[in-house]
Formats: sequence, C-alpha cells, structure tokens
Amino acid sequence: MKMILTGTGTSHGIPVIGCDCRVCRSEDSRDMRLRCSAYIEMPAGILVDVGPEFRIQALKYKIRNVSAVFITHSHADHLHGIDDLRVFSHTKALDPANPGNTETEGSGLAIYTNTKSEQDIRHRFDYIFTPVTEGGGKPKIRIMSAEGITADQPLCINGVEVVPVMLKHGHLDDMGFLFSERQESGEKHSIAYLTDCSFVPENSIELVRRNAGILDHLVIDGLREKPHSTHFSFEQALEAAEKMNPRNVYLTHITHNMSHVQIQKFVKDILWKFPGLKKSAENGFYVGPAYDGLVLEC
Repeated sequence: MKMILTGTGTSHGIPVIGCDCRVCRSEDSRDMRLRCSAYIEMPAGILVDVGPEFRIQALKYKIRNVSAVFITHSHADHLHGIDDLRVFSHTKALDPANPGNTETEGSGLAIYTNTKSEQDIRHRFDYIFTPVTEGGGKPKIRIMSAEGITADQPLCINGVEVVPVMLKHGHLDDMGFLFSERQESGEKHSIAYLTDCSFVPENSIELVRRNAGILDHLVIDGLREKPHSTHFSFEQALEAAEKMNPRNVYLTHITHNMSHVQIQKFVKDILWKFPGLKKSAENGFYVGPAYDGLVLEC
C-alpha cells in the first residue's frame, strides 16, 4: 500500500495570497503546501478529499485512476474541487457487469462521507444532481454513507480495507480513515489519516489501536505551535498520536507560522514529553511535519 500526500497545507495554502512572510517566500519546496488531500495509488485508486487544487494535484502526481473518494468533511478546502472528478466519474466508472464495454457507463463514482457532508454537497453542488437534456459538463457521482462502515464490517476496495475514524473538528463532527492491507506474511499494516481535528475521542483511539495491526504511519492534524479552537497544535497532535502507538507520525494541515525546518526542530525539542514517540525516533522512525509529495509505504 502506497499513499501520496498530495497536499499538507491549511485552508489558505502556502504561500498565502498577498503574504510576504519568510515561509511564504521560502525557496524550500517543503514549505509550499497545497490544500490537504491524499491518494492511495493503484490498484486501490483511493482519493481522500478533493479540494480546490485537485486538478493541479492530479496532474502533478499523475493520478490516472480513482476508484472511490472519501470526504472527511465539507469545508471548502476539502471539497470544492469536486467538479474535477468529471474525467474519473465518466471514463473510469464503467458498468461492472460489462467492464469491457467502454460505451456503457456505470452508476457513477462512489463518494463516501457522513450525512452532514452529503447534505452540503447536494446543496452547494445541486447542478450535479439536476437532470439535463444535453451536455456532460458535470461529474457523475454516487454519494454513499460512510457511517455504516465499521471495523467489524470494513469496506474493501481493491485489497485495501477502509474504516472511518470519528473525530471532532471544533464542534463539527468529521472523520478520518484507517486504511489497512494484509501482507503476504499475514500481518496487517495500516495508515491512519486524521486531518482536521481538535479532539480524537477515546473510542476512536481504541479503534485504531485495536484494528491497525502494525500502524506504520499516522498522518494527523497539526496546525501550528499555538492552540486553535478547531485544530490540534503540534504538541496536542503528538499527545494524541502517542496513544495510538504509531511507528511514524506526520503532522499535516500546516499553516505558515513556521517553516518545515523550524517545525522539525520544535518537534525534536519537545519529544521528551512523549516517551513512546521519542523511542520511535531513536529507532529510526519519523516524527515531524509532512510535506507535499511525501510517499508513505507499508
């Protein structure tokens, strides 16, 4: 299983429009952050979130196949590239009963999310669901509930098991996802993707610990050094991360207050507070900021 972090920036991205701060003017490519998104490569072809830069991300990271989309929540920076799913929903979502018949379209690309996000999608993008007599200028999608997917009954997409992980994003209910794959040895290896959160409930932590097998990678929201009402700070993210016993930890949804190098140093300086993560780092695993284009493999 291979995940590409196609975006690791907060809602405004980095560089920020009109900003001349040192991070926004940085020549370090790791400081240039598109809006948060991730992609699990073929054969899975799983996309997590479809923000306003999705077209750029798809071209940059050569995304040629999308089997399913998972929407964490309906904020614009995670959703408003939905129209660019057109090419995948029409040319890739073919009739499963007649896969060789490229003239026959299936029922559309599956998008999994929660009830609140489905309501928002149908309201903001009502044209997608309005019948037209001619033209094909809209994506062909099916919104599917992710709320019925459980650890006991995970969704399996091309060999990858997917289980939602309930999170709190301020007062908003949103979800992360646990992606798992059994290797030839029989061991289960997993990646937990938990962006946009200010609280991970204990039952969600337990879900990850109980079902991840070997948690190779944890990608978790870490906005900035200072606390925020709807996002983890770096320290809060590490506190939550340690409870899930990951090998590697990557902070995502990062703003422009600190550079990649500065965040690395900040994390290193406070790792003594988190003995489990400190031990992982001493054993050669990574604990620190993510960056666009980072590839995570199990």
